[in-house]
Amino acid sequence: MKITPILALAASATIALTLATANSDTPAPAAGKVHGRIVFDGKVEAPKPLKIKADQAKGCCADGVAVDAVNRSLLIGADKGIANVVITMSVAGAKLEVPKEPIVLDQQKCHFEPHVSIIPVGATLRFANSDAVSHNVHTYSIKNDPLNKTVAAKGKIDMKVAKAEPITIGCDIHPWMKSYAFVTDDTHWSLSDASGRFSIDGVPPGEYKLSIWHETLGKAKATVTVKADFSSEAVEVKMGKKKKRRRR
Repeated sequence: MKITPILALAASATIALTLATANSDTPAPAAGKVHGRIVFDGKVEAPKPLKIKADQAKGCCADGVAVDAVNRSLLIGADKGIANVVITMSVAGAKLEVPKEPIVLDQQKCHFEPHVSIIPVGATLRFANSDAVSHNVHTYSIKNDPLNKTVAAKGKIDMKVAKAEPITIGCDIHPWMKSYAFVTDDTHWSLSDASGRFSIDGVPPGEYKLSIWHETLGKAKATVTVKADFSSEAVEVKMGKKKKRRRR
């Protein structure tokens, strides 16, 4: 069978296109993402170190090693990015995914690790203790049942969260210890890194409202649009300390 030059050219183009598609390392995205930065609005001041008494810190670390006194309540990077900011949003029709296994909040060298956790409603929060000393886990909340129990060295205790709210966590034995479990019923979320950046994957096209929370700076909101081609512009949200009103 003889193939005319035009048909041969078309056949070659089809084969080349097929091979290029098959060998492509960049598949078409199935969904978009929401991304951006949380930045501090105001004058950056050095954080005050934690007050740690030597007698209370006995056994927290190896002999001769001091407990880390860095105050994590407001960590601001060199470019004013804020760490540990919670960003949540909901996607219509998406299901809240609750892990079957407990989400672990450890106690290491008399600090909670991580400092901020995002916990979906219905999940189990496990307070582990990797230290050689006991801790007393004390939670402060409005909607969830409080917990106030001692966790022995190398021990653990579980707590199920049922309502959306930020929960403050402390230790009555070591008063400088503090952590936050942000319980959410939103379907998608992210926690900002040391540079203030965050990213939320698996977002279909549409307009979304972002709910933003920080332990010291409070709440903020933002709106973002994921386009039909799954692209979106980076969001920048500024957060600052609220000015105290002067009494007249």
